[in-house]
Amino acid sequence: MFSVVYDKIPQIVFALSASLGAFVIGTVLGWSSPTLTMFENGTAVSFEVSAMAAATACSLFGVGAVIGAVPAGAVSSVFGRRVSLIVSEAHVVFGWLMIAYPKAARMLYVGRILQGVGCGAMCTIIPMYVGEIAEPEIRGFLGGLYQLFVVSGILYSYVLGNFLNYNQLNLACGVWMAVHILGVLYIPESPYFLIQENKRVGAEEAMARLRDPSHDCKSELDEIQKFVEEEQKNSYTAREVLEKDVNRRALTIGIGCMFFQQMTGINAIIFYMKHVFEISGSDISPEVCTTVVGTIQVAMTFASMMITDKFGRRSLMVYSMTLMGVCLLALSYYFFSKKYNPHVAETLDWLPLVAIVLYISMFSIGCGPIPYIIIGEIFSSELKSMGTGMSIATNWILVWLVTCLAEPMDKFIGPSGTFFVYSGFCFMGMLFVVNCVPETKNRSLAVIQSDLEKN
Repeated sequence: MFSVVYDKIPQIVFALSASLGAFVIGTVLGWSSPTLTMFENGTAVSFEVSAMAAATACSLFGVGAVIGAVPAGAVSSVFGRRVSLIVSEAHVVFGWLMIAYPKAARMLYVGRILQGVGCGAMCTIIPMYVGEIAEPEIRGFLGGLYQLFVVSGILYSYVLGNFLNYNQLNLACGVWMAVHILGVLYIPESPYFLIQENKRVGAEEAMARLRDPSHDCKSELDEIQKFVEEEQKNSYTAREVLEKDVNRRALTIGIGCMFFQQMTGINAIIFYMKHVFEISGSDISPEVCTTVVGTIQVAMTFASMMITDKFGRRSLMVYSMTLMGVCLLALSYYFFSKKYNPHVAETLDWLPLVAIVLYISMFSIGCGPIPYIIIGEIFSSELKSMGTGMSIATNWILVWLVTCLAEPMDKFIGPSGTFFVYSGFCFMGMLFVVNCVPETKNRSLAVIQSDLEKN
């Protein structure tokens, strides 16, 4: 792996620069956990923020992300991936300004929505860009950068939230926007986009920056041009695109992977992790638990990058979802015992931390990063904008829904019932992957489309 990576340094550098936007997304996601406590203690802002208002502000991020994700693919097809990333980041900039200097709760709401718009758009564009610039044998590794940076950003917010005040935390998180914008200014435009725009010379210049000097750029560009020309022979409406079996199959796979990724309950656990450890009665402080879990999440996501191109996307998804379901069943049993058999629960006070650590580890190896890799691979050029946007929009709709329902579910069916429901979705997701998702490792985008047409 490392010898292969060494030969691909240019595309690794540019994928890293583009994927830094995922670190920004992670800081925005992780911001919720420490600031909920600050709002409850009255140490965040000068006005009173009720528990409901704080929870609303956190969940509205998902609403904004849906708004940003849906048109992002189409916008990037018109203006290019680079410009679209900069525009997306501008929304996050204004969102942080609203949150950092609020005069009322409604400014928190607007700020979180603006952050969501920018992050939702970046969620669509970054996997698309990385999938287009990467060679097949390293695409899984580079595609894993997205999730690695997301979880690193979450950990960053968790750790700093333990000892910084509200304004310091906002500043420490917001500075990464500038870093990402500088990185995007440095990257070349996607050769696929330039070919689609009939800019062959620009595509040649971009490819020369993306590949090692010894690489046969002309042959690869010829393959891309042939692929794009085949896809663009006719102008299709959205209805005509979806009338093709191969496109409907690809869309089902993309939306299905994102649906089951979120219905495993991952964001309910991330947003309310401190609360989960508090109600578990563990002797370990919630701050230590969240930091430990966040660190392991980063380490396991990095491990996923190392093995995705070796073991394949499909098998890692199956194993991760199965073991995640087992971990959630264990959590469900613990909280059931805590309510109905406290003596048993006292002997299992270690179980919440172990189960959540294993759950996060399995999510980080398969269910977390791989859906983003898959949606960067399975859509034809005619479906890419719409398919990526719909898949990411599905993801963020469910982020919002799962986050909003976390507290009502905890109230009406309790933690035991909540974790039991999420475990069921893990097992259903495993069955979906087994029956519907093809293996895409070491296949070019053109070959993947050919395989989807045959099945």
